[in-house]
Amino acid sequence: MRFVKFGIVGGSGVVVNAGLFYLFTTGAAFDHKVASVIAIECAIINNFLWNYFWTWKDRKTESKRSFAYMLMKFNLSSGLIAFVVNFGLLVLLTDLLHVNYHFPISQVSNVFISNLIGIGCGTLANFFLSHYLVFSKSKNSGE
Repeated sequence: MRFVKFGIVGGSGVVVNAGLFYLFTTGAAFDHKVASVIAIECAIINNFLWNYFWTWKDRKTESKRSFAYMLMKFNLSSGLIAFVVNFGLLVLLTDLLHVNYHFPISQVSNVFISNLIGIGCGTLANFFLSHYLVFSKSKNSGE
């Protein structure tokens, strides 16, 4: 059940990431690399909060310092995976293989295929790092 919750939270992170990526690349005309980095960080914070308060709510911390440490571990682990996998695939697909980072599915919206491929590839690694490192029972809950 925890993996299902993690997947739902991840889905919200995809919406945050893809939505901000779209806004930054089309609305604000940011370079796709800059837009990706900002969108990834916003999605990481979104995912941490949802995972802390819902997915691993049984493993909450007792202090603000522990919470900050947990956020830092989540940000570093998710950020590393996001940078290597998500950002790496975005750059590989878009800049090196020249896959367009968006394609029209309607006149109103675009799906950012390179970005979404990168997001999808990091999901399992993020779950295991979150479960065993960030929200580990023994270190965070005193169990």
